Amino acid sequence: MVSLRALHAFSLLARLGRASLAADRLGVSPSALSHLMRKLEDELGAQLILRDGRGLILTEEGQRLALGLGDAFDRVEEAVDTFRRRGRTELRISTVSTFATRWLIPRLPEFQKIQPDVEILLSASTRMVDLEREHYDCAIRLGTGNWQGLDSVLLWQEHLAVAVAPALLAEHAAGGPSVLSRLPLIHSAGRRGDWPLWLSSAGLDHEDAASGMVLESRDLAIQAAIAGMGAIAVDKRFLTKEVNAGHLLLPDWPVVELETGYWFVRSPARPLSRPVGAFRDWLQSTT
Repeated sequence: MVSLRALHAFSLLARLGRASLAADRLGVSPSALSHLMRKLEDELGAQLILRDGRGLILTEEGQRLALGLGDAFDRVEEAVDTFRRRGRTELRISTVSTFATRWLIPRLPEFQKIQPDVEILLSASTRMVDLEREHYDCAIRLGTGNWQGLDSVLLWQEHLAVAVAPALLAEHAAGGPSVLSRLPLIHSAGRRGDWPLWLSSAGLDHEDAASGMVLESRDLAIQAAIAGMGAIAVDKRFLTKEVNAGHLLLPDWPVVELETGYWFVRSPARPLSRPVGAFRDWLQSTT
């Protein structure tokens, strides 16, 4: 009998298109995934995968098998997941890490007070999940809201404001925003364009707006700013706790509005459950 685990691995690889993603989803190493593929090929007596320097590619036989399998494993997972959740009210949310750690999690106790029976499962990732096929009830995404086939509700339009540790700003007190030419600039890896955009919009020149420390995330960049390692350009909503505690200052300098924003999104193909509707309404009232 053909190995169901190997078939599941093949189905994930065919759908996700990358061996690393399929291995991560299956909970195995890429080498273990490759072993499963060879095992499946041996059992079926056909080559399903082409292996070259670009990665793994489905052969014509592999494409035929993938088409035949369809979403069978997704439906099995959904059935098992639904069975496991019987008697429980879950709300499965996908979002980006900065929104989760800097804004959502500190406020979730408020939502739990009004929906005490809802069990929240929160996933923070840069990956854009498929809300029709993956086991998430809703997501909070950063973008312009033009995601085809999804219901989208704007929570807030993003902006950029400058924040600096009080001690660092005191060392360079005179000169208003022009003081930034003498301050180190802090960047997050995925937002290297924020400082050049803010400086340009504020009409300021800088010798090298892309220079300065680069951190993996905005959350780490904020921590570096608190430590006095430089100035940061970020949405003020992510700094409420630090500003109230006096760890960061928001000088009265220009605030630059961006085209992107944070959106609540869900698939209209799924019924609007009570937890999802309550979460959406709470987000709108809170933001």
